[in-house]
Amino acid sequence: MSVLTARPTYAALAAFLAGDAVASAIPVPYVAANMDAMRIPPRLRRAVPVAKAVTALGLASVFRFPLVARATTAALTLYFAGALGIHLRVGNRVANIVPAVLLLAVFAAMTVQGPHTADGGVRALKSGRGR
Repeated sequence: MSVLTARPTYAALAAFLAGDAVASAIPVPYVAANMDAMRIPPRLRRAVPVAKAVTALGLASVFRFPLVARATTAALTLYFAGALGIHLRVGNRVANIVPAVLLLAVFAAMTVQGPHTADGGVRALKSGRGR
């Protein structure tokens, strides 16, 4: 098992995305300025915190529904590929591009590897198997 397949990693990233969803919903001045720089239209800005909150829930589902969590990492890979494209299109600063590149790489690797499920996951524990 690697760090990227560990359930606590999914939980930590879920918490990060939940916080990011709140920062996008408020919006925090830095986030608003970044969206201005990327020329995100207002109608799409309202969708960003919703998408981040939904993906936070998807990552947190790793404890009961590992396949949902894996599908979520695939969706996040696409999201951050799009974000990277937008950053490059507008010629954003490297400091703003690096997080998108790192998160794209992390979620792509997580999608390829999938989450670690110990002895069949939660359902195996309930049925008495795995003891």
